[in-house]
Amino acid sequence: MTFYAQMPSRLGTMLLCSNGSHLSGAYFIGQSDCPSPNGTALSLPKNEGPSTGLMAGLPIRKFKARRAPQGELFTAAVPSPDEVNTPGSGSGPSPGTGPGVQACDAPDENPRNSALVMQADTPDRVKELFQQTQEELDAYFRSERRSFTVPLHVEGTEFQKKIWRALLDIPYGESASYGDVARAAGLTPQHGRPTGMAVGRNPISIIIPCHRVLGGGGVLTGYTGGLDRKLMLLQLEGFTMGKGGLNQPPRP
Repeated sequence: MTFYAQMPSRLGTMLLCSNGSHLSGAYFIGQSDCPSPNGTALSLPKNEGPSTGLMAGLPIRKFKARRAPQGELFTAAVPSPDEVNTPGSGSGPSPGTGPGVQACDAPDENPRNSALVMQADTPDRVKELFQQTQEELDAYFRSERRSFTVPLHVEGTEFQKKIWRALLDIPYGESASYGDVARAAGLTPQHGRPTGMAVGRNPISIIIPCHRVLGGGGVLTGYTGGLDRKLMLLQLEGFTMGKGGLNQPPRP
């Protein structure tokens, strides 16, 4: 049985999923693959696609991300693959203007740990798991946490699980190409296209950091939760954005 909870966040409402002991999903409500559980009101509109979105009149998918040269960033301690139980993501809204989206550098209008919306029959152990997830994500959005300890359980093909394990090894404030992810999963760079598809099917946003995967030259390319969110997550982790020159601000 799968349990669900709605969680307010700096980047919009999220849907958390649990198999009863582990976190099995974390989606932005509105993304195309977000579940629609019975009894849970998912009223926010869907985003227009993983590669849509504009900033200053320019498509975000063509922006380039560069790690900001501001000293050495802390290297996150990430869970090992063994800690992840695996038995068997047109023009859209500009950043900060989408449904429920708030720029990362804006004041936090929500109190810490705003109330989770859970099903009435949620067991206590699952409530504790959802509360832990919320606390860790809230701390991440406040730049007070760079790694996560929530126990994870993901369902997918063996190929997908290899890719998702590789994503866990991308540290906070760092990025990887699709070829890098393929090699880390024991594949070849020629697996770039299927790797990209598996990255896009990541069921646990942020905690399994698919937002740190970039195209050639640091291009943002796409993000199932919306490119405006990917842009803000990267900025939160210290990246600068530009178009053309990697560290140049976008121009209208």
